[in-house]
Amino acid sequence: LSNPEFLAEGTAVDDLMKPNRVLIGGESDESGKRALATVVEGYSQWVPRERILTTSTWSSELSKLAANAFLAQRISSINAFSAVCEATGADVDEISRAVGTDTRVGSKFLRASVGFGGSCF
Repeated sequence: LSNPEFLAEGTAVDDLMKPNRVLIGGESDESGKRALATVVEGYSQWVPRERILTTSTWSSELSKLAANAFLAQRISSINAFSAVCEATGADVDEISRAVGTDTRVGSKFLRASVGFGGSCF
């Protein structure tokens, strides 16, 4: 089984109690399916079933890595634009607001800062 966590520093307990999704990966043989169903049942005690995603083990593990890579790229991109703003006189907060209102992008993690860290990065 694979059950990667998607907890953010500072909000870990809230993220656990009210996750936007739970990802569980398992094997496709009978014992894998039973194990997957058992973990799904456990999470179903407090997480709505539509927020519990099931995949293969490898898809689960790679989804965690992909989510971290997308997040790191997002933070790195706004930080790069911050440097361009400093050179041009543009305002990175205005750029962030303008880009963040695009529904394809969204506004989360578009704050320029000194960098990012944590165990996942």
